[in-house]
Amino acid sequence: MTEYDIPWKEILDVHLRDFLHLCFPDIHEGIDWSFPIENREQELPKLFPNSLSPGRVADKLFRARCKEDAQSVSFMIHAEVQVARQPDFSNRMFTSYYRILDKFNEPVVCIGILGDSSRSWRPDLWESDLLGCHLRFEYPVVKLQDFADSIDHLRASPNPFAIVIASHLQAQATTNNAEDRFRFKVELVRGLYEKGWGPDEVRRLYRFIDWVMDLPPELDLEFKDVLNEIERENNMPYVTSVERLAKVEGRLEGRIQLLQELLGVPVSRAEDLDQMSVEQLEILYRELRSKLKAC
Repeated sequence: MTEYDIPWKEILDVHLRDFLHLCFPDIHEGIDWSFPIENREQELPKLFPNSLSPGRVADKLFRARCKEDAQSVSFMIHAEVQVARQPDFSNRMFTSYYRILDKFNEPVVCIGILGDSSRSWRPDLWESDLLGCHLRFEYPVVKLQDFADSIDHLRASPNPFAIVIASHLQAQATTNNAEDRFRFKVELVRGLYEKGWGPDEVRRLYRFIDWVMDLPPELDLEFKDVLNEIERENNMPYVTSVERLAKVEGRLEGRIQLLQELLGVPVSRAEDLDQMSVEQLEILYRELRSKLKAC
């Protein structure tokens, strides 16, 4: 089973503006981008201590400035990614809204990112009406399946988040077909080097693609060979050079510790991981990823 939590959290952190521009242009237009966006994800565990449920993979919380006449007003953006149909989704969105509003006493915009495989499930309303007390809460959603017939358009788009959506959709479409997934993954990654994007952009998008379009071991090895060839052809060793430096920079150890935390197993000490070779770290990393996908 493909695991979506970590890649969606990472990609929304760095590509919120691209995401809003592509999926919610009105919200994008209403934000004053001359002010920095604040990531307030650290507040979420306090607001939602029992937030885990099937298919709920990522919650993000940001503070932005809204264009309002001559002044700029702070407001909160809560984005939730849902990759499986859940009957209580609208109730959760309303709960998120009022808890964030109560905590920060600032306007709140809640966004639903529906990444499930259904084209008909579109929850965007929570409503209560009892004994004269009526409350109606509507929130904007983007249905990723709406892009399913536009994969080629997504891949050709200059917006980096179009690649994110294309990767997510093709990962879902190839759940039971590793050969097709291999082929699509190669095409998506090759396209990264044809966009003229810089090394950091390519690495971020590659990480997302690599996470959601995981391959069985034999095809994964073949893919790494193809990746090496792509980078040689383009004279752009953006990804493979970073992999070779992963241990030096501590990124592999950090991902191992994050996976252990998600699995609820003892988290390795940094000094213990530092004693392991790159090969040993990679083996442990892959074992933990396999266990997380089996959960």
